[in-house]
Amino acid sequence: MDLDRFRNMGRQKVQLHPRYNLLLGRNGQGKTNFLEAVGYLGSLRSFRAAGRTEMIGHGESMCRVSGGVASEGMERTLAFALTRKGRTQFLDEQKVNSPEEYLQALKIVHFIPEDVGLVGGSPSWRRRVIDRSVFEVTPHYVTEYRRYLLVLRQRNALLRRGRASPAELKSWNQALASSGAILVERRQQLIRDLHPVMEELGERLGLGKGLGLTYIASHRGTDAGGGSQEDPAAGKEDPFTGPAQGGRSIENSILTSLSGLAEREARNGHTLAGPHRDNIIFTLGKENPNTDLARYGSQGQKRSAVLAFKLALAVIFHRMIGTWPLILLDDVASELDETKRKALGSIIRGTQAQCFISTTGEEYMFLPAEEGKVWMVEEGLLKPQK
Repeated sequence: MDLDRFRNMGRQKVQLHPRYNLLLGRNGQGKTNFLEAVGYLGSLRSFRAAGRTEMIGHGESMCRVSGGVASEGMERTLAFALTRKGRTQFLDEQKVNSPEEYLQALKIVHFIPEDVGLVGGSPSWRRRVIDRSVFEVTPHYVTEYRRYLLVLRQRNALLRRGRASPAELKSWNQALASSGAILVERRQQLIRDLHPVMEELGERLGLGKGLGLTYIASHRGTDAGGGSQEDPAAGKEDPFTGPAQGGRSIENSILTSLSGLAEREARNGHTLAGPHRDNIIFTLGKENPNTDLARYGSQGQKRSAVLAFKLALAVIFHRMIGTWPLILLDDVASELDETKRKALGSIIRGTQAQCFISTTGEEYMFLPAEEGKVWMVEEGLLKPQK
């Protein structure tokens, strides 16, 4: 991997280990910057939600990162360059104009300390993570998603004008419901695929039984397992083993909700039902109701839940695509006790993923150093430990 002026990372070429790369060093030396560079190489986005210019080294006009990817007997070279004016991405040294094409070359799953906020943060955050994950396993989802957003924007414009005829509004209602049903169905399917893996990993990380995600729809008909909007964790059925709504059922539910919300939407000037207003919550337990971790979970439970979710995504990506994503873990072990560290090490060793793990101290010992490579990070430079 080659780094050139990315944040504080000095110009350097590093030969990474195909399994474990353990990054040691004091805070502020560049460990997270390196993980961010690896993550951006695969996803074209920063897990810090940073602006593009923030990733360019201080006083520099551009930065560039490149790396080779070997999988299933194929080798590819990925690279990106950032300037003050924009971004360019390359596959096998050829400029690629379509980010969607580039993003199929390498998958990334990351966990950073701020990800704990995913449990109790904005529903839009959780929707973005799920939507991005659906795209990773269903590339044409981006087209379906854009189609829905186009319909949503046009319908909102119609509502704001306040002069829509019943026939005109009916037509846009149908377009929104049909395009929105596809998004809801794909999100729910991913959650169903994730559930057994999340549950198993949650147990191994000490959470007990029943970790999962529950989809709370903004339209009538609620989520796939029957949870209500008033108490979304209080479904009559298990939200993952109960019958899923089919696309037609979801479409009809959205249409019914839009009909009932017509007066409110006319006053507010925007669409009040559809996948753009749905919620996804982390729940724990087999009892009814399950525990809503955002409301009642401890900080430690939330941390373990998000970690189990991210690792479950890696498993699902492997099952559906056939290759393991890179797994990036930033300061993952510092808040885990020894038992959970050992469990995490066992989970990671059970994958065949290439892993990048940062730490400030001996917490990294949950993985055997002899099965990987240890790097000391000092002032933006990676130095292999003997």
